[in-house]
Amino acid sequence: MAVISETSAAIGRPIGWLRTHERAADALLALLITSLSVTFHLLDLDTDDKFRSATWWTTLLIIASVLPVAWRRGAPITSGLFVVGAQIAAALLDIDGTGFLGVVIALYAIGAHSAGQHRTNALWTISVALALLFITGVAVGELDVGSFASSTVILVTAFVLGDNLRRRRETANSLIERAERAEREHALVTQQQISIERTRIARELHDIVAHSVSVMVIQAAAARRNLAASPDVATAALDNIEATGREAMNELRGILGVLRADSRSVESADRRAPPPSMAEVATLIESAGDLPITHSISGDLDDLSASVTLTGYRMLQEALTNVRRHAGPVTDVRLTIEHANGHLSIVVVDDGRGAAADDLGPGYGIAGMHERALAVAGSVSAGPQPGGGWRVHIALPTASSPPTSAKWPSRSGAVQVDR
Repeated sequence: MAVISETSAAIGRPIGWLRTHERAADALLALLITSLSVTFHLLDLDTDDKFRSATWWTTLLIIASVLPVAWRRGAPITSGLFVVGAQIAAALLDIDGTGFLGVVIALYAIGAHSAGQHRTNALWTISVALALLFITGVAVGELDVGSFASSTVILVTAFVLGDNLRRRRETANSLIERAERAEREHALVTQQQISIERTRIARELHDIVAHSVSVMVIQAAAARRNLAASPDVATAALDNIEATGREAMNELRGILGVLRADSRSVESADRRAPPPSMAEVATLIESAGDLPITHSISGDLDDLSASVTLTGYRMLQEALTNVRRHAGPVTDVRLTIEHANGHLSIVVVDDGRGAAADDLGPGYGIAGMHERALAVAGSVSAGPQPGGGWRVHIALPTASSPPTSAKWPSRSGAVQVDR
């Protein structure tokens, strides 16, 4: 069994190499057929002087009728027309080679590696030329009816097999693409649901803090009023403040642990990692390798406050995710970041589908960015561009007081919804 397994592996290696090196495989096939054709032609095995004797120009014509098979994938129609034309000329001149083997391969390649009107026109040309050749052969007695029928069946079968292979390949590629798209959309929806749940938890966190602080303020006021007259009452109030504070801290630790953990498999060291900042924009752009991003950064991004730098990073991250989810095929994503005159400006412009983007369901990316911007007295505008594409403009104040021109309307008028 081991010997059989090793033999199968040895056989599979060259086959695998040929599958991964298609051009080399086509070249080897063309050289093999050309060698056989030239050998048969030079040996001149015909005994009844039916075929023309080998000369230099007949040899070149034989080579021309099979060697273009080497380009059967890259230029199937051109190489096919060349092969068929050379083979018809050889047949009319009574030049012997390997017959119509090159034509069979050429028709298979046309079916397997081409489509559209150009292929249809080429097939009509080849069909008419071969039909005229076969009918002429039958008329002059060079070809009998049986050979005519069998040759026609072989050539048609070769094309049909190639066309079926092409259709199956396109179907498989389409299914793979649909599966990958569904997987990406599922991941995005899952992430969105996680974000919604974390937003709910954040509201609960706010309620816990508000309730606990309110209780502690009331208890502190009671302790202050009774500190001189009733020390025992003041001590009890302080004990309640301590107990409430400990209880609130325990609840905060539990909820913050959920919010900070990306998943249950995240290591504790990663959970303690510092939050991202605008100084890490280069790393964010590198991680978005599937988008053709060109960027321009001006101003110092290292001296931003913790709230602004985290908010700006997360909003930029959401804007790039919005491009990936809604824009469709894009050839250019322009990112401009400017920190000057007391504000941070972030502009993301793509050349995707813009307002014509597919509806992938309700999205909350822009709405979430708007909420983040309001938390730091900033603003967001988003909308389609004239002529196609989408533009997101983020403005965050970095000075002690918000700038008067905090609104940055888009060309379409500050659309506050996702595509």
